[in-house]
Amino acid sequence: MSAPSANAPGQRMPRWVFTPLALFLGMVAFLAVGLTRNPQEIPSPLIGRPAPAFQLPVVGGPGVFNAAQFKGQVTLVNLWATWCAGCKDEHPILMALSRQPGLQMLGINYKELQASELSGQDPQSAEALQKATARSQAWLQKNGQPFGVNLLDMDGRVGMDFGVYGLPETYLVDRAGVVRFKHAGALTPEVVQHQLLPLLRSLP
Repeated sequence: MSAPSANAPGQRMPRWVFTPLALFLGMVAFLAVGLTRNPQEIPSPLIGRPAPAFQLPVVGGPGVFNAAQFKGQVTLVNLWATWCAGCKDEHPILMALSRQPGLQMLGINYKELQASELSGQDPQSAEALQKATARSQAWLQKNGQPFGVNLLDMDGRVGMDFGVYGLPETYLVDRAGVVRFKHAGALTPEVVQHQLLPLLRSLP
């Protein structure tokens, strides 16, 4: 009498056969959800927490700025770069916000020199800093200076501490140094009117 065939009708397949398929389908579903989410709607874990501690050189000025200087002022932090198309799109909005009374405007020029330009050079070298400074100042002179203070984040470490997703990104830090708002992408009149300004008015 011959042994029963593995494909005999009514015979159940082992459960382990379906495990790889289930894992694959789960991964596909996870990626599909991630790709359809709007990065502007992804909440930041920094909301309600103190702004990251950092110290960065001031563009075109002496000394450095550190996160302790957030204390006592409401500060709009904008991460930007001259190579960022969205940064140019939102720039008129930043110029308008710079006229908002009681609001400190802080620019963080993020990775102004890309890896292709550095070609292995230390981003903190005097030559790299000089080149990034000149480019940043020229761009702001042409397009308008909304920032009371503009900083250079040459290696991107401060941006990573803020959880930067892609330029531009904007954060609102209250007088206690706590992050109260994040917007990924270019600011729009709707975001300013319906989210940012109401929050500004509510801050003590």
